[in-house]
Amino acid sequence: MRPTNQTKKMVYGIVIVALLVAMVPATARVNRIKVEKDLGEAAIGQIDSGSFMMKLFLLGGFRGIVANYLWIQAEDHKKNHDWDRLKATVDLITKLQPHFLSIWTFQGWNLAYNVSVEWDAPEDKYDWIKQGIKFVQEGVRNNQRSPDLIWDTAWFYYHKLGFSDESIILRRLFRDDEDEGFKTYYDPEERRDVVRNDNFQLGYGWFSRAVSLVDEGGARVGGGTSSDITYIDPTPQRKGRADDIAFRSMPAHAQTHYAAALEKMSIAGVEATFGEVAKNEWAKALREWIKFGQHKFMSHNVVLRDGEYVKDEVYLDDATNPEKFKTLPENAQYWTDRWASQMNYRYWKERAQAEMTSEGVAARQSFYEGTKAYKTGDFATAAEKFREGLAIWDENLKGFPTYRDDDLSRKDTGLVVKRYVRVLRQLGEPVPDVFPFKDLLAAAEADNTVDPFDAIEMLGVGAGEVSSAPPPSQPRASDAPATRPGG
Repeated sequence: MRPTNQTKKMVYGIVIVALLVAMVPATARVNRIKVEKDLGEAAIGQIDSGSFMMKLFLLGGFRGIVANYLWIQAEDHKKNHDWDRLKATVDLITKLQPHFLSIWTFQGWNLAYNVSVEWDAPEDKYDWIKQGIKFVQEGVRNNQRSPDLIWDTAWFYYHKLGFSDESIILRRLFRDDEDEGFKTYYDPEERRDVVRNDNFQLGYGWFSRAVSLVDEGGARVGGGTSSDITYIDPTPQRKGRADDIAFRSMPAHAQTHYAAALEKMSIAGVEATFGEVAKNEWAKALREWIKFGQHKFMSHNVVLRDGEYVKDEVYLDDATNPEKFKTLPENAQYWTDRWASQMNYRYWKERAQAEMTSEGVAARQSFYEGTKAYKTGDFATAAEKFREGLAIWDENLKGFPTYRDDDLSRKDTGLVVKRYVRVLRQLGEPVPDVFPFKDLLAAAEADNTVDPFDAIEMLGVGAGEVSSAPPPSQPRASDAPATRPGG
């Protein structure tokens, strides 16, 4: 006897109900896995299925093929300068492979660096830099246990907005940006989200978050929340490893550059800041350098001691304490001196100590006011301010010989001496036979790489501040500096 249509409908209905009931525990399990493995919305259940490519992906087995196809498309859009399609294609790739961490880093870099430089207007550059930063931040939301993506976010705020040729304008655009979400970071000292108007402060906040995540046991690129997450790309990067000294130094660098930027016109139309505000920010920079210097690193090699092969504990700050340094084992002395020199730790720590003093801030204010007077043709005031500032600076640096004699510091001070002499010549006055730092004049006048009156105040980078290269696994932008911090 053949089943009637009514019987078929009843059977089909029962099967459908059974499937729906079976989906309840399955859905709960998927949601639990989503939480446990830190899978973002793009990874489970929220994929845009409107496009043909997404439908192919949902059929299963085609994800890699589709992603490769989209990568090729993205490169074509880049070559053709079709920026809107490039952005849309990149978004599709991230929906297909939200844990393909290199896509977040590479394409974020692509938008912030390579696309932004194709535009002439600073406002357009800023918009694409912002899109690149927000893109990487979306990667952080999908991979919240990846210190590298957090570090990349910090890097874009710190480096691209702070060290570009147009940084004085880009920093002003950031300051005036009304998007508070874009200017928010978690402050490790205040232990809360704060909104700040300076890109170096955002860099400091995000760098600190990356370091904190590593200290809390967060895995680097190849890890994630738990070991059973399968990442598309085996990590080629090194950020966040226990021996990654440069990674851990970046909060201190960001805070130092913020303090230094306060004391010059590093933002278009915004006067420099001195007094207690500047002193406090330099004091914060010193705390960050000491925190970095007192972190325990382990020597790369092992030595035989008391019948056992051991590694030595290494603290970079011991390089600034001669009495303690003498008590260290020879192997620990070697690594302490080597890494402190590699990171130029003595310079950065002593710089913060010198700059945070009342005398240091007063000298910087005199140099700033002297330069302003020179630019307005008030040569008499300029000469007085430079003379006053050099005298204060000379007395202040007597207590900080490492900072005084460092090549970066000598170049920085030499530029001020060069300005002072130029002012005297404008006034028709003879150059004194003796005045503070006159021995730096010859080298400063022979250095034609920096415009002594425009490039310093008109850029976000001051003399004596070493900028940083792109992360080694990322493409280098045409306008990226060539040296690492502390080099």
